[in-house]
Amino acid sequence: MKRLSIRWQLTLWYALALAIMLCIFSFVLCLLVREQVLSRTDNGLREELREIGLEVALANSATTFESQAAARFSQHDFYEFLVTDADGNIIFSSATTITPVPEITQNTSASSGNQFQTVALDGFGPYRLASTRMPSSFGELHVRVMTSLQPLYRDQAALQWVVALLLPVAILVAIGSGQFLAGRALRRVQQVVDETHTIDISNLDHRIPVTNPDDEIGQLTLALNSLIARLERAIHEIRRFTADASHEIRTPLATLRLEAESALRATRTPEEYQQTLAVMLEEITRLSKLADQLLNLSRHDAGIITCQHDPIQLDALLLDVCEQIKPLAESKSISLKPHFISNCEVLGDDISLSQVFFNLLENAIKYTPAGGEVSVALSCQMDTVLIQIADTGIGVSADDLPFLFDRFYQVDPSRSSSGGGSGLGLSIARAAVWMHGGSIEIQSQPGQGTRVTIRLPVSSQAQSTRQSSPGRNSTADFQSNHSA
Repeated sequence: MKRLSIRWQLTLWYALALAIMLCIFSFVLCLLVREQVLSRTDNGLREELREIGLEVALANSATTFESQAAARFSQHDFYEFLVTDADGNIIFSSATTITPVPEITQNTSASSGNQFQTVALDGFGPYRLASTRMPSSFGELHVRVMTSLQPLYRDQAALQWVVALLLPVAILVAIGSGQFLAGRALRRVQQVVDETHTIDISNLDHRIPVTNPDDEIGQLTLALNSLIARLERAIHEIRRFTADASHEIRTPLATLRLEAESALRATRTPEEYQQTLAVMLEEITRLSKLADQLLNLSRHDAGIITCQHDPIQLDALLLDVCEQIKPLAESKSISLKPHFISNCEVLGDDISLSQVFFNLLENAIKYTPAGGEVSVALSCQMDTVLIQIADTGIGVSADDLPFLFDRFYQVDPSRSSSGGGSGLGLSIARAAVWMHGGSIEIQSQPGQGTRVTIRLPVSSQAQSTRQSSPGRNSTADFQSNHSA
């Protein structure tokens, strides 16, 4: 069935369910009809017992009763009668009474009331027998009335044949109607399929019309439209990424070509050749850095980079990064101030986290004017390490904040090479933080500086020992190391 179309699957399931319900209904119907006819038969037998009981009550002798019963019950179209005394002698029997009449199998007493039973008589078929004992003026009598069940069985057999003939017809009608209904129900699905086939990379802005957003087809259409929107954004990002990467690569290549052509136009002094080679080396270094960043991002996207789970003393790692970046801060007359509260240990890759902190501190120093301040704060909570890098720099406008983590995005629209950045540092930092199971966010206002907040999960061992082991004064160590 899995190879069939959904339309045929719905049709067959519908036909199967309907066939099962019809079979159950037919079975119950036959049982109910049989029970109802049998109940009416028992009511008729009970009425005949009552009628003959009246004759027993009115008669004062067996002879009188026999003559009165013969006048009323001797010739009957449907019922047969037999009345015997306590010794089994026949007092009255109808003309067509079948003898011997079988006894009721249940144990009965004289006053136990009417008893009913279905019996099979050889050569006569099934009969319904009603029996009772009643007192009379000439002794206790055993009264039996019975009627043939063959008309009931014939009617029941006819009903079964009708059901057996109509059931396949009903199933065929169900298959036909199921095909029609499934076709109407799946017509919108086919419309969605046709609309989806018209969408390709050239018209990803097209959306599938939604007729009813509340039903299943509408929900499917909304999901497809959402998928198309994500694909459109992804294609747009790829195109922009390709254009930005080409632009970033073209600029240093143009500089290299220009310097090489300039050096080849005329003979120059060794100092001029040296200066040209220095410029070319700077551009080659920039290209190499850009290639490394692109390779790093592509590995993150492909999931090739796996996060190490080595224990890292985060305060010591931050001190090392501050040590490395301090000469750059001093060259711009910027104060670098670390504020570490306690020891914090995480599980991860120390090289990747060092790159994250170095890029963030480099950005903070780059966009902070001389005389400004860059602070690094580290605090360890119950299950989270909080790292905050804040500066008193130029800040970022609210319009640029949502795009800071986009690849090749730079606040400066000219993207000149004077700043030395490619717009990939924050993208790499976010990918590395996410790889460690953390989060990163930026808060900034123009003219009031920028604050970058990173949250990383604390290692389980550090959570259990942090309260019991005293933390060292990392700020004092940092200051003593630099004073030495």
